[in-house]
Amino acid sequence: MVEQVPEGLRIQLLDAERRPMFPIGGTAPNERARALLQKVIGIAARLPNALAIAGHTDATPFRGQDRSNWELSADRANAVRRIMVEGGIAEGRLSSVTGHADRSLLLPDEPTNPANRRVAITLLRALPESAAP
Repeated sequence: MVEQVPEGLRIQLLDAERRPMFPIGGTAPNERARALLQKVIGIAARLPNALAIAGHTDATPFRGQDRSNWELSADRANAVRRIMVEGGIAEGRLSSVTGHADRSLLLPDEPTNPANRRVAITLLRALPESAAP
């Protein structure tokens, strides 16, 4: 899902047709998500914009030992960061990597819908500080 937001252009990788981008409770994107990420990397690599990566979960409580949806969403965002850097995006272009748990649901009327489990990559309007004059 691609949309303009005040910060820039947000690209959200989310569950469609009940095909999850991440295994339940897992932090590594599946092959389908990795393929989508490679397309995003290809586009982002040609642009100078800074990037922000945000992980989100649905409202289903995470049942991991000593973990919550906060850690899960942050770990997913960080996994996407690693893939993007491995794909050629310079670390200096990354403005933030954050986890939002279930605090910003895509479908607020359906808090446990798998579509709420997603990662958002925002191409920020501002250039990375390393490229600023």
